[in-house]
Order: sequence, then structure tokens, then C-alpha cells
Amino acid sequence: MPCSPASILPPRQISRLVCTSPAGRLSARVVLPSRPSGAAPLLVLHGISRNARELTELFRPEAERTGRTVIVPHFGDRARPVFQRPSRKARPDQALLALLAAFEAAFPDQAGPVSLFGHSGGAQLAHRFAMLFPQRVADLHIAAAGWYCLPNRQMAYPYGLADSAAPRDLFWARRHGVGLRRFLDRPIHVYVGSRDTTRDEALRQTPELDRLQGETRLARARTYVQALRGAAAAEGCSPRIALHELPGCAHDVAWAVRHAGLARMVTAPAQTGLSSAA
Repeated sequence: MPCSPASILPPRQISRLVCTSPAGRLSARVVLPSRPSGAAPLLVLHGISRNARELTELFRPEAERTGRTVIVPHFGDRARPVFQRPSRKARPDQALLALLAAFEAAFPDQAGPVSLFGHSGGAQLAHRFAMLFPQRVADLHIAAAGWYCLPNRQMAYPYGLADSAAPRDLFWARRHGVGLRRFLDRPIHVYVGSRDTTRDEALRQTPELDRLQGETRLARARTYVQALRGAAAAEGCSPRIALHELPGCAHDVAWAVRHAGLARMVTAPAQTGLSSAA
């Protein structure tokens, strides 16, 4: 698995990491704080705007403040036109595994599970990655996903974990469900703007999805958190799940960071015994 960490560029403390694997080539910016705290690295996933550079700058002050390394991969639109959900044709999950292996080879003192954050389409990939590989994720932070794979064994995949009528979904339904208890047994933070209620063209809209999860990102986030808590109770886990509704925020990650403190919330020390927050 070839990988090439570039030299650190002072004084911004940003390194480049490029990894090539059977899942394809994936590059990332790595923000290295001047005073590392020893906390788990934070992996930040962009949405369909593919604004990895912007997210790097938005999270860089918090990386320095908290002493946490921040890894921001970039899924190119030509190589990966769709990256939000692993499928037979696209394996962004395998690309992330390869990137994390390359990161650990370059920075062995930071090996281990990562904190995982994603916004919008990146939140879709983040929660699915954590379901598939719970051992790689210490805590999960997802913001304003368009829709979710609910931890519901009676609801058909891709909206839940039950087998669907499509044979191609059988593998993925079972893969997402096999580690469900382990997935639920970690801090999970769900963020959404209090004004993220627009049904824009980027939002997946079907009668079935609207009925099962709600018509807006705000409604769907609430549905997801309720489903997480129910599944955690059914699996015998102590729920560590929080819903954060960001006042005045619509579907704009930069606004959420600058005005609602999103990056500061994500990089705060992991919490236990979480309950609902708004």
C-alpha cells in the first residue's frame, strides 16, 4: 500500500498524505498541532461540495487549541462521483481503511481508533463506516446527513438493516448489522441546524424515505437519534447518544463552525453518559 507523507509545512503544520490501494487513490491533509495532547486523531469527511480544503482551515484552530491531529481526506469527483455509501461499485470505506493504515505507518505514535466526523454526505459515509468497522472508531460525530441507515432490523436496507427485495442489498444489510451492538457502544453525537428544513435538490426525497425518516434533515436527525436510543436499549448498551440542534443554523458547515461552535464541540474531550442536548 504505497503512501507518501509530505514534509510538514511550517508554520501551518499541515502535512499531505497520499495513499494508493485496491480501492483507489486517496489524498488527505493532516493538521499536526504544535503541542500534541495524545488524544485520538480526528478524521473529518466532507460532503458533496468536496470542500476538504475549507474544512482543513475550519478545524485547524481547534487542532492547535486541543492538541489533536486532524485528518481531512478528499474524494475527487472524477475518481469517486459517489462516495456517501459503500457499494459493489464504490468502496470509499476501503479507501478510508487504507488511508488510516498509511497514517499509522507515517505516525505510529498515533495508531488506534479515531474520532470520526462527517458533514452532510460525509456524515452519511461516517455513520456507515462506523457500522461496518466499529473497531476503528472511538467516537462518532455526524452533522446534517441527508438520510441514515437506521439501526432497525425490521426495516429494509438501505433505510434499515433487514433484507430488501434487491439481492444486491443482502450483503450490505448483513454487513451493517453484524457489529450493531459494538457500533452502539460508543459516544455518538448528532448535529443539525435548527433551520435545516429546506427540501433542496441535494436532499434525497422519496415517499418511502419521507415516511420512515421525515421530510427534512432536522426531522431525520431526530428520527435517527430516537432509533439509536431504542436500538441501544434493545442491545443492552448504556446509551451515549446526544442530539445537538444548532440555533439559527441551516445547511452550512462554515456557518456552523464560525457561529455555532461546531468544530469546538466536535473536538471536545469524549463524554460518557450522554443525554439529549439541543
